[in-house]
Amino acid sequence: MRTALALLLVVGLFVTPAHALFGASKRPEVGADAPRFTAPLLNGGQFDLGPYIGKNAILLDFWSIYCVACIKEMPKLVDIFNRYKDKGLVVVGVDLDSFGTRRVIRFVKGLDFKVTYPLVVDKRREVAARYGVSVLPTTVVIGRSGKVLYYHVGYTPGDEQEIEEYVRRALEEGG
Repeated sequence: MRTALALLLVVGLFVTPAHALFGASKRPEVGADAPRFTAPLLNGGQFDLGPYIGKNAILLDFWSIYCVACIKEMPKLVDIFNRYKDKGLVVVGVDLDSFGTRRVIRFVKGLDFKVTYPLVVDKRREVAARYGVSVLPTTVVIGRSGKVLYYHVGYTPGDEQEIEEYVRRALEEGG
């Protein structure tokens, strides 16, 4: 009986959709309203996306310290943010590590580049669930209209060019 139960559990892990395991729901379609959220900032305080939706162009970067592709993408996103922040771009890094924030703070401080945009902690993956995130990195661009313009999973060198193009489109909306 125990063997059968163990076998059923193992089989269940392989046939269960990833979103069920990681808490992700259906991702917002391009053109859909961007989900709002409030989450704790890595260095204390709270970040509320609500006031920026419908006003600013927004780029969300879902990442983890254990995601090599995330770390390769991050300096490219910092560069995009630094070039477009004065034009109304808001970038938010959403860290999905479930352990204590001290490890993430130490990791960020040890990077060979400075992250110049806010980082929030999503330990319970509530923000990730609202955006249907189950694979990292995931990058979402939201237009000034408050609608999702771009949803991209993964990172390979050169992806930042397409991300930047969508950031420009997001900034052109009503700007």
